[in-house]
Amino acid sequence: MRLLAPALLPLLLSAARADVVVTLLGDEAPLRGISLGADQNGVSIHSADGQVSRVAAGRVIEVATVPPPAAPSGGAWPFEIELTDGSRLRGSIENGPDEGTLRVRSAMLRGTDGYVDLLIEQVRAVRRVTGADVPGTSRLVRIADRDAAYRLSGARIEGFVARFLATHVEVEREGSARREIPYGDLAALFVDNPEVPRPEELYVVARLADGSALVLRQDFRVAAGVLSGTLPSGPLLRVSVAHLVALSFQGKSFVYLSDLPPLSIRREPFFPLPEGPASAALLDFVCPVRFDRSPDDRPITVEGRRYFKGIGARPRTELRYDVQGKYARFEAECGIDDEVLGPGYGRGAGEGSVVFTVIGDERKLLETPPVHGGKPARKIRVDITGVRTLTLVVGLVPPEQMPKGEADSPELDNAVWARPLLIR
Repeated sequence: MRLLAPALLPLLLSAARADVVVTLLGDEAPLRGISLGADQNGVSIHSADGQVSRVAAGRVIEVATVPPPAAPSGGAWPFEIELTDGSRLRGSIENGPDEGTLRVRSAMLRGTDGYVDLLIEQVRAVRRVTGADVPGTSRLVRIADRDAAYRLSGARIEGFVARFLATHVEVEREGSARREIPYGDLAALFVDNPEVPRPEELYVVARLADGSALVLRQDFRVAAGVLSGTLPSGPLLRVSVAHLVALSFQGKSFVYLSDLPPLSIRREPFFPLPEGPASAALLDFVCPVRFDRSPDDRPITVEGRRYFKGIGARPRTELRYDVQGKYARFEAECGIDDEVLGPGYGRGAGEGSVVFTVIGDERKLLETPPVHGGKPARKIRVDITGVRTLTLVVGLVPPEQMPKGEADSPELDNAVWARPLLIR
C-alpha cells in the first residue's frame, strides 16, 4: 500500500452515502474509506483524514458499500434479462428501434432515457421476477435447439423468437402462424443462443441494488459518479454509482470454484428414496446443491454477512473438481446459512452443525472442527499446489460433539462454502 502518485490518480467514485469496504486476498484485513476510485489496475481508498492508498487489482476480491443502497421501485412488468455473457439486468421490456431488438428500460442505467437496446443474439433468457404469480422454476425449462416461451399459466410455446414489439413478443412456430405472448402474460422466455466465454484476464462484476449483476471487461472505469464498461456480449453500459452494491474483481489472481462445473456430485440421502420419475427431484429437495445460493435457494448469508459467491449443500454431499494442478491454494469461509435461524426450522437459534473436509487427489488436506449455526463463518486456507482433483465434502457432526450431546435434524445443516477461491 502506498500513496497514489498524481499521474496514477484514479477516477473518483463518490460514496458520501456510505462507507466503502475493500476485501483483500489472504489474511489481509479489509480496508475502509469514505470513497474510492477503481480501474483495471486496482482501487484507491480515500480515508476521512484525506489519505489515499492504492491496492493492486490482483489483491482485491470485492469492493462493497456499507450499508448497501436500497432497491428502487420497479417498472410495470419487471423482468430479469440474462445475456449470453452471464450478465443479468432487471427492468421492463419493450421493442427496440429495429425489428429483432429488445429494449430493456431500467432505473439502474444512466442516460437520458435509462435503457439499453439488445440484439436477440445477445439474449439467453427473460424471466419475470415480480408483479405476478409465476410457475415454479421446475416447470420453466430451456428446450434444446429451439426457443421457448412460457405464459403465466405454465403453457409453453416452442419455436424461435421472431421479434419484440411494443406490447408482446412473437414466437415463430414451424408450419403454423406466429404466436403472440403479451409481456403482461410472459413468465419466461429462453433463447437458443450460445454462451459467450467470460474474459480470461481481469474483469469485474457490478452488483446493483435491484439484483442486477453486470459482467464488465477490462475497459471498466468510474468517473463523475458513473460506472461504465463493455459487456463481453457487446453492449456498453453506464450505471449510476448510487446504485452500486459491490464490485467483484475476478479472473486476475483467482477464480471462484462455484463458477466451475464439478466433475461429479455425490449425495447420500438420509433415508431411502422411492424409485421412479420423482426420485431425482426428491433427492434435490433432501440433498440440495446450489451454486451462488444457499441450500434453500436464497442469497447466501452467514451471521448477517452477505456473500454473492458460494456453494450451498447439506451433509453427506461430495463435490469433485478437476483443477489440473493450476492453483496454489484454496480459500473459503465455511458456515451454516442464517436461513436455518428463521421461522419453520424448529428449535431456535444456533442450530445446524456440520464438518467441512477438503481432499486433494484422494488425500485429506483439511477437516474443520464442528461448525455450528448462528456463528461466524470459519475461514480456511489450504495449500493445493500440484493438486489435480479437488474434493469438497460436507459431513455430519457426531452426536457426542454436538452442544449438550444432542443431534439436530439434517434439514438444519444448511452448509455453505462461502466465497470459495482457487488462487493462482
